[in-house]
Amino acid sequence: MINSTNNEQNLYNAYQNAKFILSISSNTTNCIKLKFPKLKTNILKVSFSLDLGKINFNKKKNIISYMSRKLPQHSNLLISYLKPNLPNKWKLQNLKDLSEKKTYELLKRSKIFLSFSSLEGLGLPPAEAALAGNKVIGYTGEGGTEYWQEPIFTKVNSGEINKFVFKIIKNINDKNLKKIFIRKNFHVLKKKFSKKNEIKNIKKFLKLI
Repeated sequence: MINSTNNEQNLYNAYQNAKFILSISSNTTNCIKLKFPKLKTNILKVSFSLDLGKINFNKKKNIISYMSRKLPQHSNLLISYLKPNLPNKWKLQNLKDLSEKKTYELLKRSKIFLSFSSLEGLGLPPAEAALAGNKVIGYTGEGGTEYWQEPIFTKVNSGEINKFVFKIIKNINDKNLKKIFIRKNFHVLKKKFSKKNEIKNIKKFLKLI
């Protein structure tokens, strides 16, 4: 946790004396190496599994979901620009202050998820949304670039609110949204966040220690 304390000496000692450092992504690993360029400790890659169950596209609704707690200034601006251009048959759903169960239920019903990830080692909500059968549009949060691939994911640079709106409108008019989940990229994504992959990395770590 690089930002866990303002005490630089304690932070330095913790990293220098660690036998192993666990990293969730290549982005996180690079950040650690930049912060501690002389670090000789083993940095090990770990992963987490996500299983949102089977997707029933027949239960999908014309819903665009997002989380306003992520960069609220950005999401508020985007929603205010998007609303006047949103067809009547489409609805916006803010996934704010909901339980994990309720969040997953709504993600399984929505078709598009708007990502406002910011400086994250590996953003969880965009990956969850994609595995729930959503087209994901928005910010990668840096670490998300590790799995951010078209056609399931569409990148928008942070702060490009106008482009963000235009890309949403373009995808709203795409009648073949669900076809993107039949392709190879979806299977690659499921494999990356599979329990099998998580256990493989844990075993690798245990073997080294």
